[in-house]
Amino acid sequence: MVLSNLKGIAEGNLNAAVVDCCIGIPVYFTDLQRRAVLDAATIAGLQPLRLFHETTATALAYGIYKTDLPENEQLNVAFVDVGHASMQVSIVGYKKGQLKMLSHAYDRSLGGRDFDEALFKHFAAKFKEEYKIDVYQNARACIRLRVACEKLKKVLSANPEAPLNIECLMDEKDVRGFIKRDEFEQISAPVLERVKGPLEKALAEAGLTTENVHFVEVVGSGSRVPAIIKIITEFFGKEPRRTMNASECVARGCALQCAILSPTFKVREFQVNDGFPFSIALSWKADAQSNEAQQTIVFPKGNAIPSIKALTFYRANTFAVDVLNVDMNDDQIPPKNSTYTIGPFQSSKGEKAKLKLKVRLNIHGIVSVESATMLEEEEMEVPVSATNEAQKDATKMDTDDAPNDTASGTDVNLQESKGATDTAEGAENGAPASEEKSVPMDTDVKVEPSKKES
Repeated sequence: MVLSNLKGIAEGNLNAAVVDCCIGIPVYFTDLQRRAVLDAATIAGLQPLRLFHETTATALAYGIYKTDLPENEQLNVAFVDVGHASMQVSIVGYKKGQLKMLSHAYDRSLGGRDFDEALFKHFAAKFKEEYKIDVYQNARACIRLRVACEKLKKVLSANPEAPLNIECLMDEKDVRGFIKRDEFEQISAPVLERVKGPLEKALAEAGLTTENVHFVEVVGSGSRVPAIIKIITEFFGKEPRRTMNASECVARGCALQCAILSPTFKVREFQVNDGFPFSIALSWKADAQSNEAQQTIVFPKGNAIPSIKALTFYRANTFAVDVLNVDMNDDQIPPKNSTYTIGPFQSSKGEKAKLKLKVRLNIHGIVSVESATMLEEEEMEVPVSATNEAQKDATKMDTDDAPNDTASGTDVNLQESKGATDTAEGAENGAPASEEKSVPMDTDVKVEPSKKES
């Protein structure tokens, strides 16, 4: 419904059909949530060119118009986005014509609504004591008090004190309250203590110190709370700046990314090097008789998006491969993303088959096993014409004396592509020689549902 409504608004303003789009998502979205956004966009009649992290969209909107970016030395900028329900922090390195995401950090349950809740609990207890009314027993009274507390928070952001007046809140009683900003910060202390966590984590993962961060930008509606600005200032040792529209920067960044990906618009050349916020591993059982699982990290945290990796397996029967999230400190992220069944297959020689799996991290941040190929060696007799015995020995095929790979104890060999970008061409390094025959195979996928978020 939301995407359909937005599509209608855009078509009304442009007087043209809207199909291609770029959708901003929080950096902490799971694999299942990303797939759900793509499905919702398809149902709404949209074709997403990219699911864009909100932190990256903000960084793009900030950097693409900068004409004074350095060519050699990197300019490091920290972005702190405090929204209504979550807080996201990113540190970005800028050079002329490009940006690179150095780190991501977040707190998915820290935002402006937590300050509203602190005020609500404060006045609910106060009114129960003074007016002998319990707003928790009346749903309508709860809603009216929450709305009044949200307005009160906004007033306190610009004034040192503010009144609260509600007519006929409950049992036909008018209520009045008053609070100072210092008292507000005192009752919000448990919330404010959590602000430093994402800041410290982002700085540590980027491998920087506060002195290496040249500028700090704050965005998001929740960042207007003075206590948050004070904490950010003390942490970085510099005053945060507000050079961007706090509420529109993500939408602007997504529009710019959509224009970059679209062949219709001509945009200033600007390279976006985004990083994946989680570590992804593949897990499999060593053999059919053993229940012991083995795993290897395919895409480490911060891996470039998009990316392709190739893995080589030696197997005799059909087997399953799980896509896992590893090194997770977030309880709301499921450990397993999906399961792929590789097979059936059969080697013509009756030995273990050599299989090459291609794993893709696509532009949306979704991991999948794209293909599985069985490689078979064929011995071929090649005519040789030589003038002497030395030349004949030099042209002898290497496969005659090559050791049998399947006889070795290695069950899996990870073949990573050359270069940091892990392009499809680079992932093909180590492809079978001319004497190997490739047999394409099908893979069955099963996506695991995530746990219900609280």
